[in-house]
Amino acid sequence: MILGIDIGGANTKITELKEMSYKIHHIYFPMWKNNKKLTELLKKYNSEDIKKIGVVMTAELVDAYKSKREGVEDILNSLREAFPNKEIYVFDVDGNFLSVEMAKKEYMKVSASNWTATAYFVMKNISNNAILVDMGSTTTDIIPIKNGKIMAYKTDLERLMNNQLVYIGALRTPLSFLGNTVEYKNCTTNISSEYFSITGDINVILDKITGEQYICDTPDGGPRDKKNCMIRVARILCSDLEQISEEEIINISSQFYEKLLDIIGYNLNRVSKKYDLSNIVITGLGEDILRDAINNCKNEHHNTPYNIISIEEMYGREVSLSIPSFAVAKLLRENK
Repeated sequence: MILGIDIGGANTKITELKEMSYKIHHIYFPMWKNNKKLTELLKKYNSEDIKKIGVVMTAELVDAYKSKREGVEDILNSLREAFPNKEIYVFDVDGNFLSVEMAKKEYMKVSASNWTATAYFVMKNISNNAILVDMGSTTTDIIPIKNGKIMAYKTDLERLMNNQLVYIGALRTPLSFLGNTVEYKNCTTNISSEYFSITGDINVILDKITGEQYICDTPDGGPRDKKNCMIRVARILCSDLEQISEEEIINISSQFYEKLLDIIGYNLNRVSKKYDLSNIVITGLGEDILRDAINNCKNEHHNTPYNIISIEEMYGREVSLSIPSFAVAKLLRENK
């Protein structure tokens, strides 16, 4: 068996890949407060039949660490302690598998490397001319693949500068990040920038995700049902459901959702125009949201609709939700 592990800031995803089958584990594990318990978590998935382990990560960015170097080293030490007698290989942004020792030396190459594994998997198995768009709980990756070459920049900073990384996700993005006003009772109304409500709330209210898929902590620590999501949205107008009706909350949620779609569409169009690509491979928790964003925006370069390819439709929901861990396991099995 090969183990594929994706250690993210908010979620750790593990794929157990056997010859003819696989099993995926999706664990909400906020590394900014649980990084010292990572070894304990990973030990649960150690077994005698593991032959090799492939790893990608983004958790080195959490504020439990003062630098990426410190984060990478701590995560790799946890992996070595959890799997002391196993072969561990860390996938880097150049598409290579590195030993733990080499990964520590080349820490910038393995930092924020999970999108690379997904991109190589897409290039080899789905399309070598496409834009990979992956929306998770926190971020959206927009990765151009042109003529069998991954054209993305290698660091998060460079990708932020070039429309290839957008800090908007299906769950954890504060609504105040999407915009600072809404239309309420025919009035352009300022909103609070307090941490009152996040995209998980509006996506549950608008049936874009289920309450069960809302796996992160809520801003107020409350439940994830529609009523409580509405209570949190009302708070961004410094209000409550006694002052604002549920119908008005739905309207406000729709306004924020449109802002979300516009931001994704803007960045997608920029990448499409730069690399002359119209095939879009979508994956992640936000597949349905991405579909709305793509259908909502005009392909400015070709003036034709984008061609959407869904990883969920090809491989199933579980793979789409945990694609980096699945991809790194597949790539490691194919690696000679």
